[in-house]
Parts: sequence; C-alpha cells; structure tokens
Amino acid sequence: MVRETLSVEFHRPRHGIFRDIPYRYQDSYGSTIMTPTDIISVTDGSDGRVQHKVRRTGNIIRVRIGDAKKYVSGIQKYEITYRVRNAILFYGDHDELYWNVTGNEWDAPIKKVRCMVSLEGDKTGKYWASCYTGRKGSRESSCRNIPGDNFIEFISQKNFAPGEGLTIAYGWDKGIVSPPTSLEKFLWKLNLKQNWVFVLPLVSFLGMITLWRRIGRDPRVRESVTVMYEPPASGGTSLSPAEVGAMVDEKLDPRDITASIVNLAVKGFLKIEEQKKEGLIFDSTDYYLRKVKEPSSPLSSFERRLMQDIFGSQGGKMISDLKNTFYTKIPSLKSSLYDDLIRKKYFATNPDHIRTIYTVAAAVLGFGTAFVLYAFLRDALGDVRPLVTGLLVGLPVLAFARSMPAKTREGAAAYMHILGFQEFLNRAEKDQLERMKDRNLFSAFFPYALALDVADNWAKAFEGIYQEPPDWYVSPGGMTTFNPVGFNRSFHSAVSDMSTAIYSAPRGSGAGSGGSFGGGSSGGGFGGGGGGSW
Repeated sequence: MVRETLSVEFHRPRHGIFRDIPYRYQDSYGSTIMTPTDIISVTDGSDGRVQHKVRRTGNIIRVRIGDAKKYVSGIQKYEITYRVRNAILFYGDHDELYWNVTGNEWDAPIKKVRCMVSLEGDKTGKYWASCYTGRKGSRESSCRNIPGDNFIEFISQKNFAPGEGLTIAYGWDKGIVSPPTSLEKFLWKLNLKQNWVFVLPLVSFLGMITLWRRIGRDPRVRESVTVMYEPPASGGTSLSPAEVGAMVDEKLDPRDITASIVNLAVKGFLKIEEQKKEGLIFDSTDYYLRKVKEPSSPLSSFERRLMQDIFGSQGGKMISDLKNTFYTKIPSLKSSLYDDLIRKKYFATNPDHIRTIYTVAAAVLGFGTAFVLYAFLRDALGDVRPLVTGLLVGLPVLAFARSMPAKTREGAAAYMHILGFQEFLNRAEKDQLERMKDRNLFSAFFPYALALDVADNWAKAFEGIYQEPPDWYVSPGGMTTFNPVGFNRSFHSAVSDMSTAIYSAPRGSGAGSGGSFGGGSSGGGFGGGGGGSW
C-alpha cells in the first residue's frame, strides 16, 4: 500500500493538481514489468473526500484532483492512497524495494520530501538502505535515512527543481515478504483488469465459427469427388463456364468472364480475330470480337447480357476499346449471373448481398464496440484499448464474410459435380480421350478449362491426338497444323488482354540497489511519474 501526502502551494487560482503514476516499466534487459495499480482513495488529508478522476493513458494512471467548476489557491493538501503489486525485487540474499518516491516529471519545484517504509510481520535482522537525488540518472545522494523498528525513514536534504526527485532503495532479510506465485506472475502479465476486453474478439471469433457452421456451410451431399466427363446441367442445359467458375468460389472473376467470351465463340455467336499492329520498334497485338449472330434462347440471361454489354448495337469491338469503360458493366453482370444461379436453385440469396451484410456488420460491430468502450470505460482502459478491441472484434466478422454465402442442397450437388469435371479436365489421359472419338472435344471444353484454371493440363492431354482447328479463332497467319498445346500457349496473351481490359478502370474511379534497472540512481526503480496543476 502506498500513501502519498502532498502539500501544494498555488500561487494563482487553479482547479487542483494531477498525479501521473506509472504501472508498466522496462528493466535494463528490455523486459516489460507490470505493477498492477489500483487507486483506493483521494482525500484532503483529513479523511475528507476530494473530487477526482482516474484515467489510464499509455503506461500511466493519471489521477486528476479538483473540481472543474471551482478554483483553489494558497496551500492545499491532498492524500492519494493506492495499492501496487509486483514492486518488490527478490534477490538471492535479500529482498528490496527500489522506489522512485516523487517521480522526476513534476513541472513545479519540490521543497521537501519525507518517505517512510514499514514492514509487516517478522523483524529483519539486517537492512540495506541508500537514496538518490537530482535528475534522472543522477547518483547524487543529498538525503539521509533514519532506521527504526522494522521501518525506515528517508529525508531529503535539498530543494528539488522541476525534473528532479528522490529515489530510495531499502532491503531486508528474506522470508519477511512472500514472493508471488507463478500463477500471480502470469495473471499480472495478463493484466486482466484492463485486458479483459480482449476476450471480446475471441467471443466474436467463436460466434462467427458457430454462425458459419449453422448457416454459412454448404450442405454435405457426398463424401468424395467422382470424376465427371461433362459439366453439370440444369433443365437439360449445361451450366456456362461463368456459372461453373462462380459455383467454385462464389464470385465472378475476370477469368470467368473471359471464359464466357470464349464459350460464346465456341457456340458460334462471335469470332475472336487476332490483329497485328506495326509499331516503330515493336509490333503489338490486339483482338477483334466480331459478332456472328444475335444472342438467342440457348444462352443464359448472363450470356445474353454479356453480348449486349460488349457489342451494344455494333457488329464488332476491339478488346482495347473495352478498357476503362467495360468495368461499369461488372455489377449488373454479377447480378445477372447470381439471378441465373438462384433461379436454378443453387443459391437461396445473392452471395454478394450476404458478403455485403457481413462486411457492414463487421464495421458496425467494430466501431460500435470501440465507441461504447471509449465512452464508458475510457478512464479504466485508456485511449488505445477501446480502439484496438473494436478493430479486433470486427475482424472475425470481416474475415468470415467471404465464406458466409451458402449453396442450397442442389447447389452443393452441382459443386461436387463441378469438382469431378475439373478432375477430368485436369487429369485426362490420352487413351481415355481417344476412346471418346470427338474431334472437337478440346474446343468444346476449353472455356471450362479456362474458368477452372486447368487449361494447360487440358491442352497437354491432347498431344498426339487429332483435333479440328477452332473455327472461332482467326489468326493472321492462319492455322496449318493445329496443336492444342501451342494454341493454348499463344492464346494466353488473348486471355490476359481480355481480363485486363474487362476490369481496368481509370484512376480515381473508386474501385539490487535497483540492480534490475541497471544500477541505483535518481529516477530508477518502480514508482515515479510526476504531475502538475490544472
């Protein structure tokens, strides 16, 4: 227990004083030492309660004494009583209190200091005592000590200028003060009195795990993936590459749109024409999308909208012309794709809407937690903990947002079918493909291989197998002998250009004697801090 009695002389009217008491320190080895500190009472020295406010800021507890509506002047007396734990140093041959009595951060001079340290329990046979005065780090000793019966008194012998103070070291025989248990040390390090708020992010995380298991996890339809030799179908019509890609990760990627453009070409609705442009030093390549026929009923509403967004009323469009303009079509394309999947009963709700709900919930929960903690517990927690806690509470919700959209049972079955189809595209063997006897097989499934990111392996599987050259792709040099591997390698450039053009947007568019503290000196040890008037 520490009791500080301060006799303060005000030379002009002020509200009172503030006292800063540290509770977190660093020793000479760089380790952090916590001294859990609780303010017990603040009085006028005669047991008369004085208005005060306690607030934790950084490494200190600030006790602001006085009334904001009143002024005081002349000599005033204040007595602060507080409990400090973990402030005793336990050495091999003795135990010690190394205590900065006044603190070295007062902005006013100090005329006189008296400090008494008393021990409870058994009497010590020996004692060790020293004191230091002056600025922080000074080994000046303008002070003396007067030992008593299990107590000692230290008295300063100089006036202290602002920034100067008194530090004492008092040692006694071992066994009088019991050292803390390992559990107590552990709890002190945790600093649960302030850090209990960090349990809230754990509650948020466990809550999101529970919520995901209940409503965010796809229904389980079967344990293992079975190889499938074609994409899943709904109502007798195969899912488009974009639908297949969106079913895998529940979002519309640039790769999905590019694969859909290729699929429209494979179906005969457009042609992709490679065009060379001569430059001063290097030639460049661009791609022209030529509309062959108007979109019709075999296409999904997403594919029809995609063609409309690309061509409008025109008969063709250069890929380069889509840059910085086509990105505005992405939101409506996403809605159209998700509407198709909802209509097919693969999703109950638009996945983007679910992600948005949880993203907003993360922001509201995070900022709301920070605001409540800051508004009502700022004095107990300080300035930083409420803000950090709010951020950590919102993070689990934000992290789970992308995983919360859930498929229906029909959607989960289609997803397992897609994984089986992806396995076929990724691991197809030559003899297996030869038995299928389809000279257009490579082209037919090439858009799906692009959407599922297995195009390289799909092309390699056709080495030595004759396939018809794709009539949907026009190269300036023409095609003499069609090689799927070579075609896939050269087509990567077209895929990259299309993906870049589709999603590109213009900038700004918004997308011992104190041995543990490096030797005895003024300003060392526990205690310390400072204060001033307000």
